[in-house]
Amino acid sequence: MRKSIVLLALVVVVASAGAAWGAVEADDLMSLVPEPDGVLTRGEFAAMLVEAAGMEGDLSAANLLAEKKILKGYPDGDLHLGQGITRVEAVSLVARTLGLRDSIAPPEEAEAPLDLQHWGYNLYAWFNHQGLVTGNPGDVLSEKQGAAFLQKVFTSDPAAIEIIEKFQASKREMKQTLRTVMSGSINIIPRPGVKGAEEIPQVGTAMTIVQEMVLPDRIHQESTVTMELPDGNLKEFTTEMYLADGKMYQQMPAPESGNMKWYRYPQGLLPNMEQIVEQAEKQAEVIPSELEDFLHYKLLGTIEIGGEEVYQLAFYGRIDDFNKFMEAAMGQFGDTQQFQQSISQATAMIDSMSYWGIEYIGVNDYLPRSAEYSSFITYVEEMEGEPIPLAAIEINMKIKEYSLGEDIVIEVPREALEAPVLELPGLKQ
Repeated sequence: MRKSIVLLALVVVVASAGAAWGAVEADDLMSLVPEPDGVLTRGEFAAMLVEAAGMEGDLSAANLLAEKKILKGYPDGDLHLGQGITRVEAVSLVARTLGLRDSIAPPEEAEAPLDLQHWGYNLYAWFNHQGLVTGNPGDVLSEKQGAAFLQKVFTSDPAAIEIIEKFQASKREMKQTLRTVMSGSINIIPRPGVKGAEEIPQVGTAMTIVQEMVLPDRIHQESTVTMELPDGNLKEFTTEMYLADGKMYQQMPAPESGNMKWYRYPQGLLPNMEQIVEQAEKQAEVIPSELEDFLHYKLLGTIEIGGEEVYQLAFYGRIDDFNKFMEAAMGQFGDTQQFQQSISQATAMIDSMSYWGIEYIGVNDYLPRSAEYSSFITYVEEMEGEPIPLAAIEINMKIKEYSLGEDIVIEVPREALEAPVLELPGLKQ
């Protein structure tokens, strides 16, 4: 099971995305309330939400949401479906539908007009940060307000789509060199009280990745990983990788000593060089082009960064069709049937996967300047009658620098060129 979890985490780091829904019309949602009286009940909002999110099931809307632990009810155990729904309650239901968990802390810059200890603070702050909600959190919604809110969440902003298209065109014109500086963290969350959860290492992992590319065939990547161990100590190590002239070199811990050492990869081990370069490009992208159709977009306006005006483009989504996701996410590697079969157990364990972030794009040239994004994977409570000890994985990344077309020279150091060939069992040298 642990192997499946690791495989899945790699897939999400490589290419994360969310599910797409067609445009949602407020009038269609309003038709689900036969006799509007100005107060939208929790039960009526549940019906609207199930319709807007395209959920399917044999249960009633409210029971379907309750079964998925989206609608949690009050402390007395009752769902109170006839009670008017407040804005913070509506936001929480939609946020859970999109794959967020109540305990997931929002970005540092996010805030909500609620007390920090309020049960809905985290989810409301997420939606506020993404430009999806305004108004008093405690207000009871009308039918029109509820329908308009759901239409806003589940439909992309045309102005944002226009910027995405210009963004794509600008990137295609500037592909000689690329430099990115990324930082982030991975948090693995065990499921309390489940056997095996205590075996999941409680290690906080932070990383910084600097990647340079000179197309079509040169890449240099330096990655620094810092781990906070259970005893409170920090362990840090840095690895380097070069791809040049059809050969790959990597600095990594030596098996016999643990000290950092350069190795050359055997020629027979390397996949198609074009695929490696293509994947490196996608790693530096916040939204890989194959996955853009899976997300919703909102234009939050413009701000000034370093004296320059940039667009704030929010994006978010949740995966429902994992087969479709895998085809889009892994199709960049060619024939992935064997790989997909190897992670079939991992995908069966998933309850939800979602993707959230904001990209900052230059107003004058439509090129990226920086970005922030988060991926969340939650797991089912049990599979084939066996409890799953892992509750969730959180991946948070920031692209601090994104430079296209700069003067970059990549030269492989002598110690790498003269390094021993990496010996792998079963591989003919």
